[in-house]
Amino acid sequence: MNSAYISLDFPTVPAPLRPPPARRPLTQRLNDEAGFLQVYLRDGLNVIQPFRTLERYAGFLTVQYHMLCDQQRYCSGEEIQLVVPHPGLANPAGANRMQADLIDLDAWPAKPVPPAPTGMPLLETLGWLYASEGLMLSLAKLAQARGVGNLLGLSAVHGGRHLSAPLGARTRSWRRLAQTLDSGPLSNDQGTEVVAGACLAYHRLDELLSLALGKLN
Repeated sequence: MNSAYISLDFPTVPAPLRPPPARRPLTQRLNDEAGFLQVYLRDGLNVIQPFRTLERYAGFLTVQYHMLCDQQRYCSGEEIQLVVPHPGLANPAGANRMQADLIDLDAWPAKPVPPAPTGMPLLETLGWLYASEGLMLSLAKLAQARGVGNLLGLSAVHGGRHLSAPLGARTRSWRRLAQTLDSGPLSNDQGTEVVAGACLAYHRLDELLSLALGKLN
């Protein structure tokens, strides 16, 4: 397969209904202060080229599976569920589809990886979920737009189940989280905690990519 440039385009975030005149929406701050990590990950993916071969794709799918498992653990917290009662972010059906695809690709059971951070406070966890799901949606839309299933000979019944899964419910859940962040009366220091959590999610994806695909370069 020919190499193709990879971009990371987060789903659009509806503007807050009535933002205070002098207040920068938190999602804009997240983009301003953590966007350089998106660029870093994009450049890394363009080096790795995860859609080039089935072996690379299986490693890449393993990374996405681990990220989703992390999201499910964070979403299970009682405090998080009070703030973000959106089941779409946990996406249990997506995890099942990924597992079935990994079995088809002879990449199951997934190799164990170092655990994601534990004991994060609420605001950091919110930032982690926002960044992680934004990344996963971006990568899912990219794979669908590229026709990765057809390119690699995958189908909805063998190896490509999750590729054809609808993204509407997940996108709506992610947007509701974005609106929650933008509408919350957070101080500057509290916003900094959210940004810190988002940065941890970007570093987590980079760690998993290095473990799964770094050796293939």
